[in-house]
Amino acid sequence: MGEYKGKQTIDWLYKEQLRVDDEWAVRTPNGFKWWPYKNAQTVEVIGEELGPDGNVGYLVSVRTDFLRDVDLNEDTLRYIGSNLMALSAMCGPVYDEAAGTLSLCSLVRVHEGIYQWMNPIISVAAVTQVSEAILYARVVTEDVEVVEAFSEHPINGPRPEPDEMAFAFETLIAPLGKQPCRWSESEFTDAVDRYMQEPPSLMANGGGLGLTLEFPFGEQSSLCRINGDVPHPIYGNGLFLLQSFPIPEMSESEGVRLALKLNRTELTERPSGYGFGSFAYRDNNMHFTSFFPNAIYKPGLLPNLYYACAERSRMMSITLAGEDWTAESFSPDKSAAGRIMSRILGK
Repeated sequence: MGEYKGKQTIDWLYKEQLRVDDEWAVRTPNGFKWWPYKNAQTVEVIGEELGPDGNVGYLVSVRTDFLRDVDLNEDTLRYIGSNLMALSAMCGPVYDEAAGTLSLCSLVRVHEGIYQWMNPIISVAAVTQVSEAILYARVVTEDVEVVEAFSEHPINGPRPEPDEMAFAFETLIAPLGKQPCRWSESEFTDAVDRYMQEPPSLMANGGGLGLTLEFPFGEQSSLCRINGDVPHPIYGNGLFLLQSFPIPEMSESEGVRLALKLNRTELTERPSGYGFGSFAYRDNNMHFTSFFPNAIYKPGLLPNLYYACAERSRMMSITLAGEDWTAESFSPDKSAAGRIMSRILGK
């Protein structure tokens, strides 16, 4: 195929995977905007960067219009934090203060080495965004004073009937979610044994359909869990991912505002790791949560998720704890067990 270009992912999504109807789409300089139903979705390459291996990485953004007339008062912030962020799977809410809108966004870096298996994951993220914009908005507008972000094609007007992709989760994703988790216990064990017993991990252990590990985080550590036995309330079985970063105590509304700020960076500007999921505040921790449905299962995905989580953990250590990683960051006494032992020994 030759050297990979970000445009190849855009064209593949448009023609092959989403099978976009030209009648309900508009081509943009770096991608396209289409109307799978009443909510527009924009898929674009928003930037590129040179990686350490010399390969060019392209930032592929998927953004679906969700809500408008959004006023971030205390009630709305609590609702976003306890409902929308808690249900996040492959996208997260991003607030545009100037426009007063809330969008569902995903952002991922794609390059020569990963595009063949990453492109299908991006397509699932796009489909789930469309479904969530339709399903969640019906509930949100009943509970909060907001309006669904409907729009219409500039020439053909409002789309009268939904595209088949608008509810693809019902026919393609949800049925697979009723099956057992496609990630096996041996995959979790192999990932821990082969990749997580040395930096960038501080500590890792696994058992059954899950693993837990720690990364450096300032003078402490951050916790990361990846589980195959924690089903999503909508998508069923798959892979649940939760990263937790301890932060100073703040009010719930302050925490949700910070999560939205982090989402803007992670999901619309530059991802630290894979921008599938959302930040969420709870119990003096800033969490990043993702859920990968059974539909995107791929052997070997767990190690890739691990390194993506490590990248995010490093950036959160810089952003939230004010410290980059050094060789000293991986000292055994930085882990939770190491810190407890140091207190016992009076160090």
